[in-house]
Amino acid sequence: MDKINEVMLAITSGLVAIGVWFFKRIFKSIDIAHERIDKLESTNVDRKYLETQLAPIRQDLNIITQHLLDRK
Repeated sequence: MDKINEVMLAITSGLVAIGVWFFKRIFKSIDIAHERIDKLESTNVDRKYLETQLAPIRQDLNIITQHLLDRK
């Protein structure tokens, strides 16, 4: 009976250790991926980039505003 308990304890401990290793490895990979994405975003999204993206929207808003002011 003691042998069975020792074997079960060893198997359970091994499975828990493998599970912990697996999850630790997955979350480490996710953290590394997030760091890489943050570095890419910091170089791609800056004020100059945002200004180039907002310029057409501002032009459209100016046209709409001018039209509304002219009609009033």
